[in-house]
Amino acid sequence: MNNAEFAEILDAVSQGVLVFGADRKILYCNQAFLDITGFDRPDVANVLFSIMQGPHTDPDTLLAIEKAIDSGREFSAEIQNYRKTGDTFWYELTFKPKFHQDGTLRHFIGILRDISAQKRAEFEANHLKSAFDEKNNQLELISGFLKNAQRIAKIGVFDYSVGEDRQYWSDELISMLGFPKENFPAPVDVFVSRIDKGDLPLFEELFDQAVRNGLPYEITLKVYRYDGRAMYMQVIADVRDVAGDRRITGIARDVTDETEAAARLLEEKQRFELAAQATLDVIFDWNIETGAYWANEAFETVYGYPAPSHIGLYGLEGISAVKADHDLVRRVTLEAIEAGKERYSVDYSFIRADGKRGHAAVRASIVRDPTGKARRIIGTATDVGQLTDAMTALEASEERFRIIADTVSDVLWDRDFDTDTIWVTPDWPTKLRIAIDSDVRMDRFFDDHVEPEEAVRVQKSFLEAIKSDATEWECQYGLIGSDGSRIDLAVKAAILRNSDGRAQRMLGNARNVTFEVRQQEGFTRARALEAVGQLTGGIAHDFNNQLMIIQGNAELLEMSALDEDQSESAALINQACVSAADLIQRLLSFSRQSHLRSERVEIARLIPNVVALLRAGIPESITVRCKVPPGIWQAKADANALEQAIINLAVNSRDAMPNGGDIIIGCENRIISGDTHPFAAELEPGEYVELSVTDNGHGMAPEVKAKVFEPFFTTKEVGKGTGLGLSTVYGFAKQSNGHVIVYSEPDRGTTVALYLPRYTEIVEQYMPDLVTRSAHPGNGKRILLVEDQERLRDHVCKLLTKMGYKVTSAANGIEALSLLQDGQNFDLLFTDVIMPGGLNGQELAQKTTKLRPSMKVLFTSGYPASAFEHLRLDEVEHIKLLKKPYRSAELTAALAELLEN
Repeated sequence: MNNAEFAEILDAVSQGVLVFGADRKILYCNQAFLDITGFDRPDVANVLFSIMQGPHTDPDTLLAIEKAIDSGREFSAEIQNYRKTGDTFWYELTFKPKFHQDGTLRHFIGILRDISAQKRAEFEANHLKSAFDEKNNQLELISGFLKNAQRIAKIGVFDYSVGEDRQYWSDELISMLGFPKENFPAPVDVFVSRIDKGDLPLFEELFDQAVRNGLPYEITLKVYRYDGRAMYMQVIADVRDVAGDRRITGIARDVTDETEAAARLLEEKQRFELAAQATLDVIFDWNIETGAYWANEAFETVYGYPAPSHIGLYGLEGISAVKADHDLVRRVTLEAIEAGKERYSVDYSFIRADGKRGHAAVRASIVRDPTGKARRIIGTATDVGQLTDAMTALEASEERFRIIADTVSDVLWDRDFDTDTIWVTPDWPTKLRIAIDSDVRMDRFFDDHVEPEEAVRVQKSFLEAIKSDATEWECQYGLIGSDGSRIDLAVKAAILRNSDGRAQRMLGNARNVTFEVRQQEGFTRARALEAVGQLTGGIAHDFNNQLMIIQGNAELLEMSALDEDQSESAALINQACVSAADLIQRLLSFSRQSHLRSERVEIARLIPNVVALLRAGIPESITVRCKVPPGIWQAKADANALEQAIINLAVNSRDAMPNGGDIIIGCENRIISGDTHPFAAELEPGEYVELSVTDNGHGMAPEVKAKVFEPFFTTKEVGKGTGLGLSTVYGFAKQSNGHVIVYSEPDRGTTVALYLPRYTEIVEQYMPDLVTRSAHPGNGKRILLVEDQERLRDHVCKLLTKMGYKVTSAANGIEALSLLQDGQNFDLLFTDVIMPGGLNGQELAQKTTKLRPSMKVLFTSGYPASAFEHLRLDEVEHIKLLKKPYRSAELTAALAELLEN
């Protein structure tokens, strides 16, 4: 074996080994010597052995050492010396001389064993002894004191003789485990049998090593008391050889409280880490003494670069990868620290690495030591530029998890299946905005408050997630509060499982999504009605064209010589055409494509006038009343359409009360803002006038109320209703930038509330409608007729010819423009607005006016107004539009008015 290998073996020895010569200089020492004395190898290389001596080193012992070295004899003694740090320590020193073959001294080999702990124990014992009566009670008092100390500290003593297979347990240890004293002394197997199976293999391994190799050991075990209750015990044992027998002596300490506290701390840490991962806010912990800095993953999301590991208060610019107001952050932080504050906040702007601007709101708590000195800062940082409202100030707390639980908007919860316990954010009903006692256990909350028709679905989804190998669970359902209120709740959770796959815990959040659900429902419904409206508007043009042909020919028949039966038939055709035209107008009103004239409406005058009109058509068994409060605002709407809407609602109320009742027509001023209204998503924030029609009739079932605005939906008998009453009201409200909502329950009546924007503009002056003049014959004036529908074109051409006009017809704008460019002269252009061929009616009129400035223009269309609103015909001076279908008298009056002017 070479010297290096021998030195490596000596370094593994637990006792100090040194070699020194007759000159007292150290020639070698092992690692244990350095550990005991606190010196480094350069400190002891070839220096005097006296480096450890100090003022309290016993001079007699030093003299004895000198004599032993001088005479080349063995030496052994207990010595108090000094470590490199200056601390005193006791050690047992033994050294022997080694000689050359010629008998001369070669060197001394010394062994050091640190006995400081033993000496301290002896000193404390001696100190106690001197405090009591030295003659009679000394041993008894010390023994009692030690026993009380063991009892208070929950410490027991044991001693095991391997060779004799005999053991000793102190009364404190026996009491700790709850064993009857008469069961002792007992074999070591008694204790081993109480060790939990999970800890037993490691204990047996350490025990065997102690018996075989004399190695001390320390272990914490889960042990079961005599009564079966579990406890945690820390065992510290030393191994000694006494009179040829191996003895294992040690202490056992009850650490149940400490172990369970550590487990709770770990659980809190897990909750915090999960919350830190879920939130979008930055969570940070800053040790302002060392500069150590920790932040969650949201730090990089907010600031655009990874969180630094260290931050110095005076070097913020050096660590920040963004441009920010560092002076403000530094000044506010220092002021809070120096002022002794527990909390502070600071808002500042910054520019991210990608160039985007951010605005951070920092809310922090300062952790101080008992002297008041600031040690750490724990808090959150929110990029308020990405949120609608700034986060409120954080409540006082030194626990990071509690800070997050108090500040996030979602409710956080943690359910432990092993212990059947659940933790939830304090005051969680307030965060969910539902009336439920916050003391209710969360599991009872799930059982008792889930909407009944959804309870089975939710329970099934929950159990399936638990029994499967899923790691996440999501569910959305309705909750019913103690006051009957309903909210929509979205729950998302992570499932933590044991190694065998069994669900151990669930940690998640719960959020009130009622507003989002209502928005989506309103959007879906609006899209559906919009689709119906587009379909309605699309067929209006073709239907009006066909109706125009029917109505025109019926008028021509009326001008002919007919007998009585034929005249009656022609009149019936005309009446049917009028009803059909009214039906089309209602459809266009529902689809918001009829032409409305928004103006200032005096609600205080309009409602009494409508009520007076209704009284003539409502049975005497029904009372009609109006409620118009003082100061009611003016509305912006089409007055005629509004009157018709109120009448439609009143007629519906009348039909709902065949045996009589009450109809109340009222109004209120309303302000819509944010999510303060159940259908705020349907209205822009602002001021509205609410007109309501209320009855105490038979009301509506939920499935009826869901379809009430659909066109042609009616609960009346066939032939007694078209199903367009409420759909027309809906279309009028939407076209007026308002909304309509129905409140109704079976046998409890109905209220229909119509919301119209408040009129806030300067009073507009409208030109009175042109008075229709009496028809005049054509007198041979020339008309250029442009119509893409061939049969309708032929019919109108025949009608104009009978009126005395000279008519030239064209199928489209291009053909008509060609006639004008060929030099033909006309007194009036009568053209459809929407036509195929690349040239619409307005474009044709513009080109015609350039070619023939004095030529008049008359427009006509069967399309709804919205189809050509982009043409802005109403802004053209002297515009005249004749809506299809029109009667011959209307055409005669329009032509006479234009050609006379």
